[in-house]
Amino acid sequence: MADLPSLIAAVETALDETEREYAQLPFFVRPLVKRGFARRTGRDFTAWRALLAELRRGQRRGEATGALAALAEQYRGAPERAKRGMGASAAEITEIEKRSQARAGAALALRDALLASA
Repeated sequence: MADLPSLIAAVETALDETEREYAQLPFFVRPLVKRGFARRTGRDFTAWRALLAELRRGQRRGEATGALAALAEQYRGAPERAKRGMGASAAEITEIEKRSQARAGAALALRDALLASA
């Protein structure tokens, strides 16, 4: 069985990094990006942290699997949204693609572990 605490920690790290990156965006863009994140994933950062805390206690596993799939999809689509955004360079897009792929992988690894342990 997968190490659920480590998988949960990886998703928490992805969320923390994402939130820090959003905080670096121009002031007027931040609320739009955060609302988009919440709309696409079904949760804002606070609600994600609450869900992950409940997973640590062994609760809400069924609900989390669908939510984690939505989170992975959010990360998969991030590079395309960045390309349409405020003129990121090719190098920046490459870095966004790399980070997004790793973050989507973390969400899917946790989802898959939860499904396997069901």
